[in-house]
Amino acid sequence: MRKTRKYSEDVPFSLTSMMDMMTIILVFMIKNIDAEGQLVTQAENLVLPNSTSKIQPKEVSLTVVVDNGFVVVDNEKIVPTADVLAQDSLLVEKVNTVLQDRRQIEKDHALANNLPADEAGHIIVQIDKNIPYDAMYKVMATCGFSGYTNIAFAVMMKNGGEE
Repeated sequence: MRKTRKYSEDVPFSLTSMMDMMTIILVFMIKNIDAEGQLVTQAENLVLPNSTSKIQPKEVSLTVVVDNGFVVVDNEKIVPTADVLAQDSLLVEKVNTVLQDRRQIEKDHALANNLPADEAGHIIVQIDKNIPYDAMYKVMATCGFSGYTNIAFAVMMKNGGEE
């Protein structure tokens, strides 16, 4: 006759169920973690244009958002977009003042840390795809005048032809 094992006490949990649970958690974490990470958080009131470009910006130093209401620099409303469209000059004075202050802070930080201070400023511009070209051109020109010559645009990437 075969001998059957008798366990003296019941195990309160099943090891198989725990392994299933850990596998599900691991798959969930891998699915949600992007290898490159999201460099820029899209402003919630914007509809960004689509792009097929695969190039990612290297670093984010400053973000400018242009929507139907305002030109926003690092979450601070600077000037109404209607005022930018109405002016004749390429230089948006209020935005230029803020950008020059931020650029000076970057240069001071670079000098304090023995980094090259004359390096071009990096800026990411988020513009609603329904904003007129004139506003985009004026904001870009203002960025260039204030020392941010390395300008990148935030766009939505198309994945395999889908939006």
